[in-house]
Amino acid sequence: MMAPLSVISLSGNAFEQGLTYGRIEQEKILKAIHFYSGMFEGMAGISWEKAKSISSSFLPAIQDYYPEALDEMRGISQGANLCFEDILTLNCRSEVLFAQPDGCSCIGLLPEQSTDGHVYLGQTWDWLRKSGEHISIVKIQQDHGPDILMVVEAGVIGGKGLNSNGIGVGLNCTSVSKGQIGVPLHIMFRTILNATTISNGLDCIAKAKRAGAGTFNLGSSEGFLMSVEYTPDNFDVLMAENSPLCHTNHYQSPLFKDQDTFKIELTDTFVRLNRMRRLCQAHTEKYDRTFLMSVLSDHANYPDSICSHEDPADPPFKQLCTVYSMMMDLTERTLWITPNNPCEGHEIKISLY
Repeated sequence: MMAPLSVISLSGNAFEQGLTYGRIEQEKILKAIHFYSGMFEGMAGISWEKAKSISSSFLPAIQDYYPEALDEMRGISQGANLCFEDILTLNCRSEVLFAQPDGCSCIGLLPEQSTDGHVYLGQTWDWLRKSGEHISIVKIQQDHGPDILMVVEAGVIGGKGLNSNGIGVGLNCTSVSKGQIGVPLHIMFRTILNATTISNGLDCIAKAKRAGAGTFNLGSSEGFLMSVEYTPDNFDVLMAENSPLCHTNHYQSPLFKDQDTFKIELTDTFVRLNRMRRLCQAHTEKYDRTFLMSVLSDHANYPDSICSHEDPADPPFKQLCTVYSMMMDLTERTLWITPNNPCEGHEIKISLY
């Protein structure tokens, strides 16, 4: 079950933000370390000490790309009374084990598609159920940059969310089963949330020496939605135009289809994408947030549905489920999060202001 959700507020410079973050969320950060320590060991025989050694190799790339990230991580480690390498490893958790499949289904609306003329971007987050015990919701008031509202795993400095300029970002895991020493995805997450325009957000992906692969789903209150599919070597931008943005866990760009590895390991990605598109096509009127949440709650192909549930027939580290779903109104700078599966119907509304 997901731990009770509360919002923490941060301000000041990067180190000061981190110091407050670490002090408030120490217990959840320790749970996150315990969770990933067990996962690394169980999936790949990598001890936490080895994981810290792997993560240290990303330090130069982070320093070159976004040095403030390291200041914030140092603040978190001091506030939580942990070593810096522990926090660095949480922020490099996707790069310690490259190409480990998880789910997630993303959907978004352009203003001309929604009943209220707002821009919406949302998704499920499909991972292991126990990860719900260390979720943090973070508000950041920045002196030099937009304010931020984001949902993260405790100790991580960048994740799914929105900012005061109406920029929002989510993620679908996609993979080509290779990586390099470069910028971890959670650091790119944070820089996207620092962006003042959607093209600035795209710059954060396009100009980075990307460590791995994935798909960032970006939106802007000015009326843009895009899926940015990337690998260490290249990227492509898929813009929403005549229909809602829908994306799951396989590449849609012809640049990467022949390199895709999740299409073998996570075949339900095709079913979920088809189901989302058909639900949208069958809806003949404009869409509202209630409709979007009904899509994210859909159980076709249960348990490997859009609203995903654990399958006891799967190995323990592959029993994926929807840990939470979230829907962002980029026009109002508001998000709704549903702890646990969205089919349970428990929504919490959080506004940036």
